[in-house]
Amino acid sequence: MTKGIEAMQHRMSCKCGTMRVMALALLVLAAVAAGCRSPRQATQSPVRAKYERAPIVERNDEQLKTETMMIDAKMLAETGQDEEAARRYGEILSRDPQNAAALYELSRMAASQGLADSAIRLSLRAIELDGDNIWYALHLATLYRLTNQTKEYIAAWQRIVALKPDVIDYHYELSNAYLMAKDYKNAIATLNRVEKMVGITEPVSTQKAKLWTAMGRNDKAMQEMEALAKSLPHDSRYNGILAEMYMSAKDYDKAKECYDRILAEDPDDEYIHVSLAEYYKAVAQPRKAYDELRIAMGQKSLSTSSKLHILTNFYTNEEFYGIYSKYTYDLLEVAMRNCDDSTTFAGLYGDVLMRQRRYDEAAHQFALYLTRDSSRYEVWEALLVSELSAYTDTAALGRDARRASALFPLHPLPYYMQAVVEHDNGRYERAIELAKRCEQMGFDKGYLEAETYVILAECYNRLDDTACYAYYERALKMNPDDINLMNSYAYRLAVDGRNLDKAEQMSRRTIKAEPDNPYYLDTYAWILHRMGRDNEARPYIEKAVQRDDESDEVKEHYRAIVGE
Repeated sequence: MTKGIEAMQHRMSCKCGTMRVMALALLVLAAVAAGCRSPRQATQSPVRAKYERAPIVERNDEQLKTETMMIDAKMLAETGQDEEAARRYGEILSRDPQNAAALYELSRMAASQGLADSAIRLSLRAIELDGDNIWYALHLATLYRLTNQTKEYIAAWQRIVALKPDVIDYHYELSNAYLMAKDYKNAIATLNRVEKMVGITEPVSTQKAKLWTAMGRNDKAMQEMEALAKSLPHDSRYNGILAEMYMSAKDYDKAKECYDRILAEDPDDEYIHVSLAEYYKAVAQPRKAYDELRIAMGQKSLSTSSKLHILTNFYTNEEFYGIYSKYTYDLLEVAMRNCDDSTTFAGLYGDVLMRQRRYDEAAHQFALYLTRDSSRYEVWEALLVSELSAYTDTAALGRDARRASALFPLHPLPYYMQAVVEHDNGRYERAIELAKRCEQMGFDKGYLEAETYVILAECYNRLDDTACYAYYERALKMNPDDINLMNSYAYRLAVDGRNLDKAEQMSRRTIKAEPDNPYYLDTYAWILHRMGRDNEARPYIEKAVQRDDESDEVKEHYRAIVGE
């Protein structure tokens, strides 16, 4: 008994003694009979087997004994009694050292136990005895593959192809074996033989193209795809692959020829216009790229999800929102027409509408998105900002701000939005309460700080509370150039008759910035009046009345200054 057999028997641990089952025995008998066939014995013709009775082969007692032992060993292995099965195969080899089938079965058992070296030695011995057995050869190839013995793996597949030269799959495996060794030349040569056998096919051509590319021969790779495209002219896929290869090689003229062939062959191809857009972008023709994408965005065969994926991948973020925004915004609108799931993409559409200052439409899209998913705070924030920017529906802004603050109580913006609505509705105490909540929460890097101080200043001002001064000061410190805030603060000082020099300086800046604003002119005139400088105030109040002759407050100031 060989050392490989002994090692395997030593490591196997299954118990023996399982009762034989007749049904299993019959199945095993067929398998062993096939495995024990002599390599020199001709395989019987299927046709002859159907009409003629196979000749009876006489066996002597020794042969019958060996066959019985093979059946027993096979049954033991099938029922999990590996140790006893290995022992029985060893007995067979003791009786018949030339029994290739027993060596093959032992090799399989060794492989299943992880004894790769023993399995290979046993397999090689079986092949020495029966070199024409394809199953032995395939088994050995598998063992070499598992043990990463690339050179031996290639040799094994070379032998298999020599045994069965008409089996196409074996040629493929040999080519893959060469590929493992990065022997691209022989891998291609093997595939060339396959091509001679079956003609030009997609698997062979595409694999050869990949191999040529790996060798740095893009010209050869393109020749392979050209031949494939020519052999199958009605399948646009290959022209598409070839076009992409030309695009990668920056051979744009040939790429365009491929795209034109696809368009002529299949004008309804939903992706051809996307490919043409890529071509026009590469040759610096953005308008034509846009035209092709517009056709693609209008294709009913493409889902909205696919359209938006194409669109957002075609343009960079800077292009989408920057230099090509006039194109991208229009393309997005086309994609969103008859949208199959408008709620899914409403967030992106709302963002674009916001950037176009189409706030009412943007708010509608954000609200639509939130009907699908109300868990994203950033969408709530975008909705509230859009509603405040449009400011056409204060009731909706107040309602949505309350819902947002209930869902996200730690975010200040919803409270601030409520404060704005309360202020504008004259509910100043409630507005102060909400704005104070923002102040108590703190301002992350100044976010909403100035805005909150303005609300507090204006609310306290309306309530005639001198607490407004401190908030005006804080707000102006953060936004020293806010002329509207300066005007409001300056007028408050004028009404109270406090720090009129400071009020006059601020008010003078406002009319310098906007010399025709009647409210700024009225404030400046009133400050001068409170300072006793009516002659200086007169031209400003007259100009204010000319610009706004309906304001009762301006008229009252005019009478006080001019004396009429």
